[in-house]
Amino acid sequence: MALGDARRASGRANEANRRAIGTTNESERRAIGRQNEADRRGTEVVDEINSLVSPLPTKATLRAVPPVGPTAAKRGTGTYKAPASGTGGGIASPVTEKTKVVDGKTVPDRVYYAAGFTSSDGLFILPAIKTQNMADANGADVVFEFADPAGTV
Repeated sequence: MALGDARRASGRANEANRRAIGTTNESERRAIGRQNEADRRGTEVVDEINSLVSPLPTKATLRAVPPVGPTAAKRGTGTYKAPASGTGGGIASPVTEKTKVVDGKTVPDRVYYAAGFTSSDGLFILPAIKTQNMADANGADVVFEFADPAGTV
């Protein structure tokens, strides 16, 4: 291909590219004009708001119940039955904590979780009670069992 033919081909390609750019610019300007008109009218905003608002639920009506005649008054009778003796009735108040002797010292009767309770910043590990042994006013054993605080903040 001669040098002149190459320049003419390049010129035709440049002209085609410029025309394509002009066509693209024109279509983009028209699209911007349509968008500006839609923004001024607010139709898109209304559609977006309506899409966010859920429709009101329809109210369900109750089925009709046929009226019933009045009930005649009656005198009730019953027999008193005393509660069975010897069965548990709960914890008698007050509840006091038991103690135990460890290495010659009297300490509360408790068992702790080995991992303890870690503070939210991870700087402190506090003791966490696993079980706490108590006695109620009647001398019955009462054991409080606490959840493992591992993973809590």
